[in-house]
Amino acid sequence: MKKLLLSFFCLVLAQAAFAQESTAQGSTNIYTMSTGETILSFGIVDAEPLNTGTVARFTPFFNFGQQLHFDFSPSFGIYTGLNVRNVGMITDLNDSVRVKQRTYNLGLPIAFKIGDVEGWRFSAGFEAEIAFAYKQKVYVNGEKRKSSSWFDDRVEIFQPSVFAEIVGKDGNFIRFKYYLNDFLTANQQINVPGVEYNPTRSSMFYVSIGYAIKNKNIKSSF
Repeated sequence: MKKLLLSFFCLVLAQAAFAQESTAQGSTNIYTMSTGETILSFGIVDAEPLNTGTVARFTPFFNFGQQLHFDFSPSFGIYTGLNVRNVGMITDLNDSVRVKQRTYNLGLPIAFKIGDVEGWRFSAGFEAEIAFAYKQKVYVNGEKRKSSSWFDDRVEIFQPSVFAEIVGKDGNFIRFKYYLNDFLTANQQINVPGVEYNPTRSSMFYVSIGYAIKNKNIKSSF
């Protein structure tokens, strides 16, 4: 996995260098964009001897960010930024116990984009996310129990991911993201007598729709 990420960064840097060499000196557009997205996430959880099942999780808020774009030509650019994102999963442990778990993550993406950099385009990249706020809801025979904490040891604090997206000329996009680490740790997840929930696998991915609105030009060259 480390070799894959290193190869990705080398590819982005090589493309950026090529784009800069192929355009006139100083011909780089730099600007910011505000983003938001609505997330439909999915999980795959293994926690023997439980026969777990997962439910899709719909998350319209709060998922927002600021992007900083560098367009080296009308057809190639890169962007970075900061995002705050609500991600998680819903797991049925048996017929009577359901667990909803989510974190708010602070993310730092790096991505390249090709196509019309301010119109229809394709982007792909890597994002490093830190899970800083955890919340859990446990339903036992319909009765709800909830708790929350900061930097909880029931989830992986570092959550790296890869993503790809298609962006329209008005800034609307559809994104696919896959998390490279398990979402949950192997620690006991819930405080329910007689139920041992220690997941050995908790993969997570999502599909989202959103928007990206250009809000400030820092430098304009073409």
